[in-house]
Amino acid sequence: MNAIDTLITLADVRGSLDLRYQFQGDWALDHAQAARGRAPYHIVLAGTCRVELPGGASLELAAGDILVLPGGARHVLASNGRRVAASSPRRIEGGLLPLQRFGDGDGLDLLCGQFVYQTDSMLFATLPDHLLISGSHLSGSDPLPSLVSLLRSEADLNQAGAQFVVNALTSALFAWVIRAYLQQSPRTEGTLALLADKRLSRAWQAILKEPAHDWTIEALASLANMSRAAFLRSFSKLSGRSPGTLLTQVRMEIACGLLSHSNDGLSDIAAHVGYQSQAAFTKVFKKTYGKAPGQFRRGQGIQA
Repeated sequence: MNAIDTLITLADVRGSLDLRYQFQGDWALDHAQAARGRAPYHIVLAGTCRVELPGGASLELAAGDILVLPGGARHVLASNGRRVAASSPRRIEGGLLPLQRFGDGDGLDLLCGQFVYQTDSMLFATLPDHLLISGSHLSGSDPLPSLVSLLRSEADLNQAGAQFVVNALTSALFAWVIRAYLQQSPRTEGTLALLADKRLSRAWQAILKEPAHDWTIEALASLANMSRAAFLRSFSKLSGRSPGTLLTQVRMEIACGLLSHSNDGLSDIAAHVGYQSQAAFTKVFKKTYGKAPGQFRRGQGIQA
């Protein structure tokens, strides 16, 4: 498993495809701020539209483009014609996806869904307010257009097992979006930027590979072939956090996954993520998330 795989796994990302929009004429549709841990996305199948973001930013979307809002920011989708007040489209049920329409005829055709992830995820914290994957910048061999085509086909045909297939494909969609984002917009800071640094990436990948190891600054600096002081300075400047802080966050995200999806005892989870005692693990977990591991687990519907 490479570092990006690990970060996506730690974020516990799951995808869903929820709606299809077919809009014609002049229209505007308001989207409220999404709940924490939810990142809406829009895939343009045909036509064009405008997206108005907080702070006055505006984006133009065209066929083949994919927009993801990692922080779930409030936004307005609107036609490229005259500005009109936001209103509610008519909703048509019956297929795999509910269909929402403004007008009739050819125009904008949009698939919409969301990525659900572990709140306070390192990966999502390092992503910008919006990711715009430009379809025109994708290479002919890129799998994203084929994946979108398959999603559209499954939604249209609505055959047996279509919902399961769509859910699986949307989870894969996130990984391909991240891959395309890194190719189109290389990061200059944050945990993803560490992976692009030839020396610092060796230390960061070691942490991700063996988070339960008792890492020292000296050992990590040695992996990066840097002095202790230079390593600490460079790592913290690029990532915005110290190596120890990121190590703790990796351990806590692994613990969240185990608490959410396994019946492992708390002492076993503590040992798995590098703590010598359940008490030490509980103290750090509570400081990080504001609740004890057992309380967190009960909130996930799993009994300790």
